[in-house]
Amino acid sequence: MSNSKRNAGGSERPITVPFWLIALLAVLIGGALWMLFPKQDLERRLSVTGDDSELSYNYLSNLLKSDPGNENLRALLKAKEERLQAIKLAREEAAKQALPSAAVQAWDHWQAAYQGYLEAQKQDHRAGGQAEVLAPQVMQALKDVPLQGLTQEQALYLASSALVLKDAPLALGIYDDVAERQADPARKAQVYESAARQALGMSLYEESARLLRQASATTEDVQQSRAYLWQALQVLQSGNRANEALALARQQEELLGSDPETLRKLIGLARAAGNRAEAERYAKRLLQLSLLQQWQTQVAGASGAGPDPVADDGAWALQPVAWTAPGWRMLRTADPARKPPPGLPFDDKTYLLGYEVFLENRNLEDAWRVATAAVRQAPQDMAWRERLAQVSEWMGQQQQALDSWLVIAQNTGREDAWKTVMRLAPGLFDDRALIAGLRHQLSRRSQDAALQQALVQAYERQAEPGEAIDYLQKHGSTPQSQILLAQLAERAGRSQLALQAWKRVLADPEQRTPAHAMPAAVLALLQGEPALGLRWLEDAQTRIPAGMQDEGEYWRLLGDLAQDQRQEALTLKAYRRLLQTPHAGISDYDEVIRLLQRADRREAARMSLHAWEQFHDVRHLTQAFYLLEDLEDWTQIGSQVERILADPALVKRLQGQPTFFQILGAYYQRTAQSKKAMEAFEKGLALDPGSTPLRQGLMWLLIDTQNAAALKLLLAAAEPVWARDADMHGALAAAYMTLSRPAVALERYLKPHRAEHADDFLWMMQYADALEQNQQADRAWSLRQQLWTREKVRARAQDGAAALAARKWLTAEGLDEVQRQARSRLMLFHTQGDAEFALMRELLRMDLEGGRREHSAAAAELAIAWLQERGEYQAERGYLWQQYARSRSKSTSSPLWAEITVALAEKDVAQAGQLLQRHDEALPRYDRINAAAMVGDVRLAQTAAFENMADQPDDDPLHLALTEQLLAFSDYGGLQLRNRRMDAIDEQVSRLRWHVGLNPRWALDLDAEDVRRTVNKNTLVRGPSQERGIGLRLTRKTQSASSEFMLGRRESLEDYTPMQFTQTYNVDSRWSLQASLGRHLATQETLAMRMGGMKDRVSLGSSYQLSRLDQITLELASERYRVQSGARVGSGNHATLQYLHTYRSEAPTLQFGAFTSWHRYSRNDPALLQGRDAAILGYLPPFNDPTIDYLLPRSFRFSGLQMMFNTGYEQQYTRALRPYASLALTHHSVNGAGYELGMGLATSLFGADHLALGLNLSKSGINTVGNTRELLLTYRLHY
Repeated sequence: MSNSKRNAGGSERPITVPFWLIALLAVLIGGALWMLFPKQDLERRLSVTGDDSELSYNYLSNLLKSDPGNENLRALLKAKEERLQAIKLAREEAAKQALPSAAVQAWDHWQAAYQGYLEAQKQDHRAGGQAEVLAPQVMQALKDVPLQGLTQEQALYLASSALVLKDAPLALGIYDDVAERQADPARKAQVYESAARQALGMSLYEESARLLRQASATTEDVQQSRAYLWQALQVLQSGNRANEALALARQQEELLGSDPETLRKLIGLARAAGNRAEAERYAKRLLQLSLLQQWQTQVAGASGAGPDPVADDGAWALQPVAWTAPGWRMLRTADPARKPPPGLPFDDKTYLLGYEVFLENRNLEDAWRVATAAVRQAPQDMAWRERLAQVSEWMGQQQQALDSWLVIAQNTGREDAWKTVMRLAPGLFDDRALIAGLRHQLSRRSQDAALQQALVQAYERQAEPGEAIDYLQKHGSTPQSQILLAQLAERAGRSQLALQAWKRVLADPEQRTPAHAMPAAVLALLQGEPALGLRWLEDAQTRIPAGMQDEGEYWRLLGDLAQDQRQEALTLKAYRRLLQTPHAGISDYDEVIRLLQRADRREAARMSLHAWEQFHDVRHLTQAFYLLEDLEDWTQIGSQVERILADPALVKRLQGQPTFFQILGAYYQRTAQSKKAMEAFEKGLALDPGSTPLRQGLMWLLIDTQNAAALKLLLAAAEPVWARDADMHGALAAAYMTLSRPAVALERYLKPHRAEHADDFLWMMQYADALEQNQQADRAWSLRQQLWTREKVRARAQDGAAALAARKWLTAEGLDEVQRQARSRLMLFHTQGDAEFALMRELLRMDLEGGRREHSAAAAELAIAWLQERGEYQAERGYLWQQYARSRSKSTSSPLWAEITVALAEKDVAQAGQLLQRHDEALPRYDRINAAAMVGDVRLAQTAAFENMADQPDDDPLHLALTEQLLAFSDYGGLQLRNRRMDAIDEQVSRLRWHVGLNPRWALDLDAEDVRRTVNKNTLVRGPSQERGIGLRLTRKTQSASSEFMLGRRESLEDYTPMQFTQTYNVDSRWSLQASLGRHLATQETLAMRMGGMKDRVSLGSSYQLSRLDQITLELASERYRVQSGARVGSGNHATLQYLHTYRSEAPTLQFGAFTSWHRYSRNDPALLQGRDAAILGYLPPFNDPTIDYLLPRSFRFSGLQMMFNTGYEQQYTRALRPYASLALTHHSVNGAGYELGMGLATSLFGADHLALGLNLSKSGINTVGNTRELLLTYRLHY
């Protein structure tokens, strides 16, 4: 058994620190010590110390051995050697010669002091700065030594010692003195050179350079002078004064010369000074010098002298030479496109220096020229190739850089060169270089699919697909390579080779993916094997990857191939899967929609909307709109429109599509958003002014919304152009009928087309309506009779029974909705009595069939027209309220023609005013005129009549209405006679009036009045005053207000001038405000004030129309009473409240009312009146004193009930004989009960005049006591 240690397995010793870590730490520590070594500090101390001992000399020698290339240490060592030699010579000379006693003493004293200074300096770190203390004494001892009689060595020793003592001026002075003693220029130059070395040893660079310049200027040897000058330049450069050295060199260029070596030194000096321009200048001179040398060599070779000619590439001829010779000169014959490279003899050192200088000065073009010349002369020098590549790339000459890098890569195989080639080649589209780079990479990674793909593409761009095919056939062993081969072969037109490659790939079932099967199936189809391609595609269904980019193309191809082979189930499946992907195109949706339109229109509409949401093609939205419109699915259309409008970007995109605005306008029109619909149609027409659907849409919108003002403007602007389009004639005719101008519709647009529309039932019904609206009722009746007969015959022929036919007309089965409405009108038109009523009920009942909760708009309008025709206006108003105000006001508006007819028939001034204000020109022509006359806007009534007369010249009712309105606003003259009998006096009043209409708003009235009074009871009054007066009244009326100003002159007991201003403002059609301000107005408070008094009045009132039948009025007034001579006799405040109910608004009118008023007076005692003011007391009988009630009554309240019958005709114009009457039962709180009774007749005698005769009886009136009787005659003549 071997148990010895030799047989035991060896175990590894544990290593605490690895060797590489130890080596790394050693390198780091050595580097740190090297960095911390005080090398520069030692040099500085050696340069400033004055120690000239052997120890310092040995130390400096050893230090220079460690750094032999240090010029500064070498200069210090040389200066120290010279000082030691000078000291030695001085000592020897001093020993040889005997100095005068004083000089000897001075010299010995200085030497002793100097030696002590040196010893102290050596021990300075222990002596505590003793050397600095001794320095002034030593310096003084040196200055005390006389220079006369000293030898040159002694003087130089003193100068050197002065430098050690840091007294440079003294040292330089000694050197100058020694030099001046020398007669030989060479010796003098040597003195300056020695002094310069000493100064340099003390780091006095500037002084050393100056001394060397003096040496250069002193010596007569040119070469020595140039050497001294170069030494001066080097000293300045060593002292970091390169700029000064460069300036000195520029000054001494003639001395320095222009030989290549000198120019190289100057280039180095300029580069050290950082003066790139100067360095470039010297570099160009160097290159020019080399060119000149080359030319001289060429000339010498041509003449047979000089050295043998050398090889020349001829590049020098491209560079102009700066030289001249007698009789010769060089001319520039053409400017080259680019400065050619210099034709220099290849001197690598010169070329490299010039290249570096040009680069440093950023002169890339010259650097490129140098590099180009170098490459031409040394094409195998890869270093210069690389420099040329780099500078070419920096200059933007990428192609030349690529060519150079490609040469480098092909010759050296360097990876960095190949990487640069691959970086530059794609951007320069240099497929030649790219192919080389790719093939280099493929040599290492032969099966890299990406590299193979790039190589194939590069060969294809080079039009060399055969090379790529050959490469793939040799090296393509993977499926990816075979796929690439198949694709390339197919593109190269070698389809059989491509199909064979696909078969090899798809032989593996795992490779049958959609990405592989699709191109293979297409190729198989083209090569006559469609079944094979379809089988490949079907197998690929189970291998569709998630998020496949071309999934849509796969399903589309599968569907197309299946459709070609008539496999409908597979086609449908493929297309449905295609639409479920985000890759479905617009043509795919079109195909599906086309198939669905024949089978399921709702599904086709849904698919059209989906296509619209996907692609925003307006034709899809239009298609969906038409389909949904047929299905009456407006909810779906509305939701789609809202989605569109919620997306500003989509709206902005669709704003350029006229069809979009057509759809938008139609939707808004259907949903009763007329303003938005109009904006949509107008925007669409702005894009396509010739679009007939847009024109018709806008026209029918204005017709449906009864916007007559906009319709008139549209016709005025567009009718001349639109009338050329026959498709627009129906809409234009409807527009003129809406404007109540049927004559224009008939003559321009209906009559010319009657023959061609003779069998069009709806068109003929519209024609009959136009005839009836044009007051040709007989022709309309005859036409409707014909249509009715024809429709009954047609219905019998179809159904066999009139009753069944009539009932079938009311259903939607097989008939259009509009035709059903027209036939319903015909049935009512030809039915009378109870049968008519029964038919109306049956029509309304059947309209509610099918689950409807409300009548349709057509049925409601039919009922309204039927009630209106029967004159049941109250029933019609109730039906309007029920059908529209309660249930349909949210979605539509009640028929305008029905509302205005009811308002006019029932004399509803407020309602008529509102309709006139809102619709104006949209009202039927007769209703517009009558409504304007009802609300008192006579000018509007006249304008409406005149406007319609231009288009309706044969309309007799229109002529009559115009005549009446002209009379209402014409100028006239009038006469009024009154005979009034009161308790105490009788009055005969005669009044003349002349009315002048200044313009539609302003009118002027002139009145003249004469009042004759007589006494009928002497016991109550005597000597009544007669009264005459004249007045002027100016009136201004607008739609919302009226103003009146009155100014007059009256003569009664006294003369006075009444004036008054009255303003009425209509807040709306129901509420109006009145205000009045008057001064010196006539007053009738009492009999005395009636004849001799006057008043100032301020009043404010309001009138409100509670309903069309009820009105309430409130007036507040404040009055101050005076006698006509001016004295104030009291004041009063009045409040009047009146309610009026119109029981019957049409003629004959009947109204009932109630009123009450409060009158409160503040009275002065008449007995206090004096002078002229007391003249009013003369109406009292003799021996009667005036009481407090003589001028103003006591406060009272006056109330009553009244009834009025046709009272408006007392002033209103009427052609017929109209009786009128009024009755009021009153109560006076002071005088008791009373009454007022009035009656009369009004008529027209000659047509353009008005006559009224009346009788009024009253008792206990508001301002009278007892009984009053009045006879009235009024006549006015219009002209």
